[in-house]
Amino acid sequence: MKRSTKRIIEIFPNFKGKLMAYKNVLLAEEAMKGLNEVEATFLKLAWFFEEPEHENFNIGLLYQHLDNNWLELALELIVQFFREETYLIQDPVLSLIRKGSNEYFNQKQFADYLSENGLNYDKRKLNVYYSRGKVPKADIILAGTSYWSRSTVEDFCEREKNRLKKD
Repeated sequence: MKRSTKRIIEIFPNFKGKLMAYKNVLLAEEAMKGLNEVEATFLKLAWFFEEPEHENFNIGLLYQHLDNNWLELALELIVQFFREETYLIQDPVLSLIRKGSNEYFNQKQFADYLSENGLNYDKRKLNVYYSRGKVPKADIILAGTSYWSRSTVEDFCEREKNRLKKD
């Protein structure tokens, strides 16, 4: 399952059983029953994320059925998908950071995430590792402050856990 799809499932857990429905027209129609326009739009977006070579997504659905936070979330997911799952965007220059979003971590939040996931890190240790090139480069720097995307932090955490298991 693609990361973008996982984020949709976190918000709409009832989609879990509907994710593969796009493979059959009758199942797809059944999966759409009872969904409101916002839910239907996100389910179609998840189907596109899972099978972009065979499933189409009509971007007009965003305009017709989403607004405010829903629209921003959909756009954020689309950017994440094209950046991380397709690698069609090799050198990203666009960053979307929503107010109150938990998609980017500053150095303290990065260290806290690592600690919460069983790694012995604090801000100071992370800073030392960062200066030695052992931590990924920041995804964005705003006003001199480094920020890492959630996926960068999660990937580093997994690699670090695996590295420590080997030692």
